[in-house]
Amino acid sequence: MTATKNLVLCALFAALIAIGTYIKIPTPLLPLTLQALFVLLAGLVLGSKYGAVSVSAYTAAGLIGLPVFTGSALSPTFGYIIGFILGAWVAGYIAERFKPCFMTWTLGSFAAMFVIYAVGIPYYYFMSKWYLGNELGAKTLLMYFVLMPMPGDIVKCIAAGFITGRLAMFFPDSFTWKR
Repeated sequence: MTATKNLVLCALFAALIAIGTYIKIPTPLLPLTLQALFVLLAGLVLGSKYGAVSVSAYTAAGLIGLPVFTGSALSPTFGYIIGFILGAWVAGYIAERFKPCFMTWTLGSFAAMFVIYAVGIPYYYFMSKWYLGNELGAKTLLMYFVLMPMPGDIVKCIAAGFITGRLAMFFPDSFTWKR
């Protein structure tokens, strides 16, 4: 039962990440998608191992051609998807190792978001420069890939901590790492 439940939860979060890719909330700076929020929740709820498996399943679905990415594997933004796998693992690792509370889950989310940025931004730079032949300067990278998305990502990290707390209250058995 546990293996089946873990598999179902991984599939559920992979589907939520795919759906979150296409849910766009307009904001003054950039449209806000729910993709990263579901990545954070996958790690926090499923733990490091199953959170990373869930995001890997989402990534594999996109790589085999299912329309779950807004771009392609050759898109400069694909680095963020790679970062999602590592970010889910980091969020889960922190959730597994520290006291289960809002602060832990929120800090785990911020750590995961840092990892996503750390993988996504350099990948974007190198793909833009070497694949597309369009080199971006440091100011452009900082403005468009850190400063502009940061307010929305801060909200997602706090929301992930809050939502995880609510899920823990109502569905305590769904947290695979607590077993």
